[in-house]
Amino acid sequence: MTALFAVLVTAVSTMAAGIAAAQETPAKPPRAVSLYKTADSAACSDDVTVWVDPERRLYYVKGDPLYGKTRPGGYNCRRHVEAAGYRPGRQATPR
Repeated sequence: MTALFAVLVTAVSTMAAGIAAAQETPAKPPRAVSLYKTADSAACSDDVTVWVDPERRLYYVKGDPLYGKTRPGGYNCRRHVEAAGYRPGRQATPR
């Protein structure tokens, strides 16, 4: 009975240490996205093609004054850049 109690105490303390370590682990940095030179080469058949500003980690939709204008920059699909952690620029409303 004492051995069983010792095993349970060891298991609980090991789980607690694992939970504490998981809470201290920093989040993964956002993934990088590919930048395409033309909107057609991004091939976003069922998604919105956006202009990506990698330095500011923003994206812009067609109609925004900065769409296609920032340097460096390139085209990609909205779902890919959002999954990589990019945020919408000024007028990124069309879905």
